[in-house]
Amino acid sequence: MHYLADRLSCLDSSDFRTAMRYRLSLKNPIDLSIGIPEEPTPEYIKTAGIRAIQNDKTTYLPGNGLLDLRKAIAEKLQSENHLNCSADTVSVVPGLTTGLLLVYLTVLNPGDEVIIPDPYYPPYPQLAEAVGARAVIVPTQANFQLDIAAIRAAITPKTKLLVINSPNNPSGAVYPEATLRAVARLADAHDILVLSDEIYEHFVYDVDHFSIGSMYPKTLTLGGFSKAYAMTGWRLGYVTGPDPIINALNELLQYSVMSSSSIAQYAALEGLRKQPDITGKLCEKYHEKRDFVCRALVEMGFTVEGAQGAYYVLLKTPNGMNDRDFAELAAKHGIVVVAGRAFSKTHDRFRISYGGSMDTLRRGMDGLSRVVKL
Repeated sequence: MHYLADRLSCLDSSDFRTAMRYRLSLKNPIDLSIGIPEEPTPEYIKTAGIRAIQNDKTTYLPGNGLLDLRKAIAEKLQSENHLNCSADTVSVVPGLTTGLLLVYLTVLNPGDEVIIPDPYYPPYPQLAEAVGARAVIVPTQANFQLDIAAIRAAITPKTKLLVINSPNNPSGAVYPEATLRAVARLADAHDILVLSDEIYEHFVYDVDHFSIGSMYPKTLTLGGFSKAYAMTGWRLGYVTGPDPIINALNELLQYSVMSSSSIAQYAALEGLRKQPDITGKLCEKYHEKRDFVCRALVEMGFTVEGAQGAYYVLLKTPNGMNDRDFAELAAKHGIVVVAGRAFSKTHDRFRISYGGSMDTLRRGMDGLSRVVKL
């Protein structure tokens, strides 16, 4: 008897499982694969979480989140991202990827089409297919910048949603304001929703971050606390967008998640109150790490594209080598990377993360330089 739902055939995390296997099996691996910042959660955020436990703030909260936290998120989005939102149009979710799935379940019907630029965060196409929609992958231009003509050509009467991720995982590309305004005009002309994943908004170097939702009201903006607040394990994010969609999403929240962790929400509220102390120093630190890694890669002969934000670089494999073969070769020399096909329809790239410590990055660049000479 076949017990598993057919929709699960859309999901493939094999390249991440392979990287995990390398991390666990290698002795003293140099891990350039994982998207986790090196910093621990700041002490005052941890203290706020501990205080919530000690004060018995451990019961259910409203499904869409703690009111004070939603107010703080809305104020942040108004002042920094210039979004027209309020606490009523912010929903707190247990991690950004859960928010992505809830958005898909809220707006997509079977047969709807979702346009996704390549390269992409793997859940974008896989979860779209899992809920019965069709993921339409479109190419990007040099430096992984959006190709407006390619997006326009992909639009059909079935197109419901366009996914934007800036700064981008896995390429580090940051889309300029002019490009996103062109995207908004195109989406508006065809009455398409935009989903904007801005989880890496505080990791931008040499360029400015622009939120498309600031000028296109039919945008669903995703954000969270995992990266800039070093709270990956706390699992807390948020969604904001048009009232009718957020209200419907809240119904899904009530009957799926019920509510996100109360402890994490009280901790995140403290993080937002001291946000400039975190994000400014973090951006400066990662800017230095980006510069170090990119210089080392160029010296090895790699062409670095994107890498304007987040903490990833997506590179061509040497001599057009198959991406999985290269990941295996790197692992044999103690270095863990992720095969590029996890993020793309192409099979000749690999992703590295510079989220780790400078010591890890130095050893990683030294090791990688030896691998590319083989």
